[in-house]
Amino acid sequence: METIDLPGFGVIKVRRGSHIKRLSLRMAAGRGVWVCVPPGVGRRMVASFLEENREWLMRNREQVERREQEGGVGLGIGAEIATKLHVLKIEETAEREPSYRIEGKVFRLLIPKGTDFRRIEGIVGKFLVEVYRLEAKQYLPQRVRAYAERFGFKYEQVGFRNNVSNWGSCSYDNHISLNVKLMKLPDELIDYVILHELCHTVEKNHSAAFWRLMKSVCPDYLSRRKRLREYNTLI
Repeated sequence: METIDLPGFGVIKVRRGSHIKRLSLRMAAGRGVWVCVPPGVGRRMVASFLEENREWLMRNREQVERREQEGGVGLGIGAEIATKLHVLKIEETAEREPSYRIEGKVFRLLIPKGTDFRRIEGIVGKFLVEVYRLEAKQYLPQRVRAYAERFGFKYEQVGFRNNVSNWGSCSYDNHISLNVKLMKLPDELIDYVILHELCHTVEKNHSAAFWRLMKSVCPDYLSRRKRLREYNTLI
């Protein structure tokens, strides 16, 4: 795989593809750092892009390394993860089998005492993703519909995915896909992502026309875009 060594930081993987529309950075616990590169962009431009985003790389690497030290996704016995509509609490139990209980807005995931958490961390992570998915289906379609009606956008349908590559996408036939982990973001950032994808129903790339449209529906999009970079698509 192609890589670039950024002085003072380390090796960054380079992923190229015809489907990639813009230069972007990705980072994930256990997977390292990679830069997504669209066709026609040379190594010199990529290196310049990485240098411009050095501060983001350094700040987010510290967060990812901390998550890796905690077990990769920041889950563990005693953890409380607040989602948009619920709180997931991970607790020990004297019972022999894992189980869960729903008490109002609290999901209690019960792990048998003495269990090696590293062996079931993946299962716990999947449980949390399903909580996000449940909430996303309840919460997001109405917000997409409201903004589409308000600004006159037309879209086909809304789907949901769990990935580490982006917060959302819009296909050429105007099918909008949203990351279920949007449910861990503040409303104003969720709305930024929704408006971003709705704008792609009109402008299919990140041209100047796209950003003009984005500004017309979200005047403070630059500050929201900057704030969104403080979050990651990990669990």
